Amino acid sequence: MEDVIEELKNLDSLKDVVDKRFEKFGEKVAFLEKDGTPEYKEITYQKVREDIFSLGTILLEKFHLKGEKIAVIGENSTRWYITYMATICGVGIIVPLDKELPANEILNLLERSEAKCIVYSSRKKEMIDQIRPKLKDVVYINMNSKEHSKEEYSFDLLLKEGKELLDTGSTTYLDQKVDKEAFQILLFTSGTTAQAKGVMLSHKNMIANTMACYRLAPQAAEFTFLSILPIHHTYEFSITYIYGTFMGAKIGICEGLKYITKNVKEVKPDLLIVVPAIIEKVNKKIEKTIEESGKAKMIHVAKKVTTGLSKIGIDLRKVVFKQVQDTFGGNLKYLLSGAAPLDKELIQKMEAYGFQFLQGYGATETSPLIAGTSFDNRVAGTVGKAVYGVDVRIDLSGNEDENSNIGEIIVKGDNVMLGYYQDEEKTKEVLKKGWFYTGDLGYFDLNGNLVISGRSKDVIVTSNGKNIYPEEIELQINKIPLVEESMVYGAKDPSKSQELIITARVTLNKEYIADTYGSNPPSDDEIYQMIWEDIKKINRTMVSYKAVKKLEIKKDDFIKTTTLKIKRYQELKKKV
Repeated sequence: MEDVIEELKNLDSLKDVVDKRFEKFGEKVAFLEKDGTPEYKEITYQKVREDIFSLGTILLEKFHLKGEKIAVIGENSTRWYITYMATICGVGIIVPLDKELPANEILNLLERSEAKCIVYSSRKKEMIDQIRPKLKDVVYINMNSKEHSKEEYSFDLLLKEGKELLDTGSTTYLDQKVDKEAFQILLFTSGTTAQAKGVMLSHKNMIANTMACYRLAPQAAEFTFLSILPIHHTYEFSITYIYGTFMGAKIGICEGLKYITKNVKEVKPDLLIVVPAIIEKVNKKIEKTIEESGKAKMIHVAKKVTTGLSKIGIDLRKVVFKQVQDTFGGNLKYLLSGAAPLDKELIQKMEAYGFQFLQGYGATETSPLIAGTSFDNRVAGTVGKAVYGVDVRIDLSGNEDENSNIGEIIVKGDNVMLGYYQDEEKTKEVLKKGWFYTGDLGYFDLNGNLVISGRSKDVIVTSNGKNIYPEEIELQINKIPLVEESMVYGAKDPSKSQELIITARVTLNKEYIADTYGSNPPSDDEIYQMIWEDIKKINRTMVSYKAVKKLEIKKDDFIKTTTLKIKRYQELKKKV
């Protein structure tokens, strides 16, 4: 363990990882990918290393992109990873983009970033062609095309050209020196409470995150990951791809969210990185299957018995619940959840089947990890302690409730960003004397574990100064069978200028309604009344000022980020 820590401390940049560690891993499998084939194929570390050097060489020698910004957009793939690494390890600045954004937003981000090259998957070609006339002097590279054309270059043919240059003695790319403290990564935030900001990160930031990951999970060298979450998101890329490949792990690439069940059985991962929304859906499916089997009572008893035995060192859960385990490939040891708080009750339900949860907390601006639970410290309802090399404190200065220990979470460490791209004003708002002000609210429990309360911008402040954290109420409302998701906010009371009406906006669980009522579903009014009755029951469990006073039912889905968080600021602009 100490050898790896020393190696991390002495890394000049991530280029060292590609050059030295990938060479060491050699023919070990780095990626499992379908790439249009029915079966997963293996790609070795040696091949990935060669492709990174080949792409970097051609980007420099053919397109003269030294120091320029290169955008990448597409599905999770080895080619996406190669583009990212080749760019930051000797070419220029990488700009990962969210493939779910509409054309006008992609165009806006490309113009803001001043990207001189766009690498994209064939699924995004139609959108790229749509915005192409509005961009000037840009190199277009299609990850999946077989031939060069007047409009775009073939990724694979460029790799071949780059390899030929290397074979004939070119060292242009190999000789590039990388400043680990320089701006190399431009990430646009998903913007749940405001418009996207450009986060500037460095190799130093990513190495700090890798060190933190190693302290939490040093066993990862023997792990197989399954990459499910969008690759452009720093949570997925930093942990699965940067840390995974640093350790020499095997990374299976999921074909897409609708293929999770199939791919997880094929890849048989040891670890899955997920968001709460995915776990909630998985748990609902498991419970539905159990209910339909007619064995719900028996399984309930079995869960109690096996959970009790596990506490005294006799863990039979993986054997007793083998059928549930097999739905995850049979090898799954850990589920690492992040991006939003995970309900304590949901953790307990899933752990009863033999799964173990780790939780991470972070932000794009912190590369991303700030805190995390570990194999030795897994306290449900918390996100664990500050990760290695990171100092976390609670700033109570903005808390108007003097009886509360909840304050803004602030962070200092090598993981903290350089600043926001071309936005000095917003940078000064969040970076103060080396501390990053996250905008998240939380507190430490008696054992020093961090508990997240919510976003400061989402907090509802009553006229008498009481703070209401929407996430606490949403977790309860989301347990109502008729409800798919909820968003709690304070609506202005037109009759009382200072008062806010605590309002719950919900979407319906259409699958539950269809399964329960079949061809004779309740009317809109009846559904409203049933949900309202359940909300009144929740209200009785809370102090009066937190009580939900108004219910809104949405017909369409919430607007979300790619990590399935509701974009509140956009939702609040809409009328139900």
